[in-house]
Order: sequence, then structure tokens, then C-alpha cells
Amino acid sequence: MLPLRDRVVPLLCVFLGAPLAAEYLQAYLPFTGDPWASLIGVAFFAPLYGGAALLIRELAVRCGLGWTGTLLLAAAFGLAMPGLVDLAMFGEDRSDVAYWADMREPTLIEPIGVSVSTTLSWTVGHVMMSVGAPLALLYTLAPRHRGRPMLGRIGIPLTAAAAALVALAVHRDGQAAYGYSLSAGQAGAVLAVVAVIGAPGVTRPGAPVRGAETGRGVPIAAVVILAVLLKVSIDLMPATWTGVLGTVAVLIAAAAALRWASTHRRWGPREVGALGAGVVIGAILIGFLSPAPEGVAAVAKTAQSATLLCLALLVLAAVLTGRRRLPRCGVARCRSGRPRAPGRAPDTARPCSDAPANRCRTGRDRR
Repeated sequence: MLPLRDRVVPLLCVFLGAPLAAEYLQAYLPFTGDPWASLIGVAFFAPLYGGAALLIRELAVRCGLGWTGTLLLAAAFGLAMPGLVDLAMFGEDRSDVAYWADMREPTLIEPIGVSVSTTLSWTVGHVMMSVGAPLALLYTLAPRHRGRPMLGRIGIPLTAAAAALVALAVHRDGQAAYGYSLSAGQAGAVLAVVAVIGAPGVTRPGAPVRGAETGRGVPIAAVVILAVLLKVSIDLMPATWTGVLGTVAVLIAAAAALRWASTHRRWGPREVGALGAGVVIGAILIGFLSPAPEGVAAVAKTAQSATLLCLALLVLAAVLTGRRRLPRCGVARCRSGRPRAPGRAPDTARPCSDAPANRCRTGRDRR
């Protein structure tokens, strides 16, 4: 782990970027276009969204997980958010959301009081925006920290405690403001499903996949465009059973395509960052398309979306203009025969098999 002075900026980027990506890009909040209220909101939700992303990354790095394991943990968090934290999964009504019934009722399973469409949408949204995109951009734009812990013995409990405090505040607000309630049976059921989703992430299915070391790469423009289309298509699915099936089909196709590309083509940090930037841009485009929230001027909403789009394009430019070549040690198998995890630091104990005369330098990309 690098010194704190070298970790502060990337930590803050994930800490503040996660709530920004999760809640602000689609321009649906009642204070959309108000920069001061938005900043306060980002600061409030940062320990919950950003803290969760950092804790998931920390677990993934320390356990040697790959991106599959990281995203499975993100899905567990994504389900826990509406099921245990804000309780929106069981909310029958929201007076401040006029279209609540239209979202919830078409796929409502009456005996358990859960809408499949909204639950799937919220979970996937957290996977992509609260955790996936921030960590993908961190992976690409902060190469010195790849595979290195960033929180440490003090940072982990502090981050977890801050996230728990904000989660408790959000939970109580849901109960007080909307009359939400959570029975012991409901809590137990959600916890069981969260465990079922998250457990494979820390076992063999969550391990890194072995990628191709040589061969053709994936056109970077195609990665960005497909990431944009993935986010836009999921968000535009109707809140019906047809929409649920469509979302599942799109997710399966995207997962299969990513698995194939990462194992049969040269796939590295640049492509990972392009995916993250693409889904961010897709969310902002949805923000342009969405109607202005009640009480928000269309000009203010458009100005916010335009500002965020400019920032996202700058991030994409940083991803595309970064180092194009993978570090030699980053795609090699070491002599032990074990493939190195995509997010893990190079092995300093033995030379890599494609560079027998050289040793990997921890934290440095070899050109």
C-alpha cells in the first residue's frame, strides 16, 4: 500500500464519484440543477456509495478476486440497498414520485410485496454506477494503485462505520418520510439472497480469468459505444415482464461478450476504463431524455446534464490518451503457473515467464 499522500486523490475520486454517478447523472432528483444542494447530497451519500465501492475493492484486492467477483459483490450491495437500507423494494407508495405505481405494479409479486422490474433496475444500477464505473475508472487512471490495498487497518473500520451510519440514517428516513417498514421475515429473505449473490464472488467463480497475452485487441470505439448502448438500453426497458426479460437478455449478452473479449482478445486497463466511461456517458444521455423533475426548470436540468457530459468526455479522453500498452508483467503468467489477477500488483518474488531476465517492479508499469 502506498503512502497516504499518494492515496488521497484516488480515494476521494471514488468516494465522491460513486454517489455522483449513482444518483446525479440521470437528472431525476428534485434539486437537479442546484449546484449547492447537489454538493451537499454528494457529501452526504459519499460514505454509503463511495464507502461501499472502496470496501468492495479492498476485499477484491486482498482476496485476489477478478472483475467477476467484484461485480458479484456489487450486485449483493445493489440488492441490499433497496431491500435493507432505503427499503424502496417494499415501498407501496411514494408521494414525491408520481409514476411510482406505474413502475412497481406491472411486475409486482403480491405475496411478497416485491416488484421484479424495479428491484432488478435498482440492483443493476448500483452494479454499473455505484461500484462498477468508479472502480473501472480508478483501475485505468490510477495505475500505481492497481492491485494495492488503499484503506489499510484504520481506513477499513472507519469507512465501514461511516457507511453504516449513513445507511442507518437513510433507513430511518425511509421509515419516517414514506412509512416504509421491514419485517424480520423480509429482512431475513433479503439477507439470504444477498448472501447467495455475494458468496460466489469470493469463491472460485469470482477468481480472475486468464486473458489472451497476444493477438488482436478490441476496437476501443466499439467498447465505448457498446457500453453506452448497454446503459441506455437497460434504462429504456419498460417496467413490465417484457422489460424484465429484455433486461436479463441484454445483461446475459453483455456478460458473454465481455467474457469472450477478455479471454480471446487483448484486454487491459484501457478497455476497462472505456467501459466505465461509456456507461457514465450512457447515464448522462438518459438524463437529457428524462423529463424535468417537478419544480425544476428545463434549462437548469439541461445545463447540469451538459456540464456532466463535458466532464465525462474529459474522463474518456484521459482514458483513451493514457498508456496504450499493457505492462509486460500485467498480462503474463508467472513461473508458478498461476495467472495473475487483473487487479493484483505484479509478483515481486519471481520473474514473469515472458521476461525471464527481468523482475516485475511493484507498482510500476513496464513498457
